[in-house]
Amino acid sequence: MRLGWAAAGGLLLAACGSGGSPPAALHTAAPATYLLSLDELRTPGFTVAEGPHDTAGDCAAATVRYFREVPELALSNGPLDVRSTVLRCGSIAQATAAYAAAVKRTDAVGGETPESAGVLGDAAHADTLRVSSAGVGLVEVTLSWRSANLVSTLVIRERDAGNPLADALILAHAEAAGLPAR
Repeated sequence: MRLGWAAAGGLLLAACGSGGSPPAALHTAAPATYLLSLDELRTPGFTVAEGPHDTAGDCAAATVRYFREVPELALSNGPLDVRSTVLRCGSIAQATAAYAAAVKRTDAVGGETPESAGVLGDAAHADTLRVSSAGVGLVEVTLSWRSANLVSTLVIRERDAGNPLADALILAHAEAAGLPAR
């Protein structure tokens, strides 16, 4: 009888996947592959201000910056300055640490207001920083998220009108949706 219960228990454990969940596949392409592209910006008129280039650090990284000139800042709508940075770390643990450091770094900036980033990747965080220049309210949204071994940071600057966080989230979801196969 004991042998019967042992066999049944073994089958039950095997059916439930007792070996645990398989490890998540890691992204392996060059970091520039994962950056937000010019054609993913939903507002016309953007140009490449800084082309994609590698940056130094513990994880392989790349960044790109787009800028849109407007005739009058006080009447502008939507993002004007967009910077996309992606770190590709060697492991999920390393990416988790890099993500935590990025969040800590932006939260430490004076005047930053933590915001909810909703569901984006495996973990996500947003901060907004509001300033005024020549009587025009401006906002910078910094949105960071982790997807497996990638850490993405999107910095959006625009006139403080409408919903700048929503603008940043739309672009972040466009970038995240464009992730190629791991």
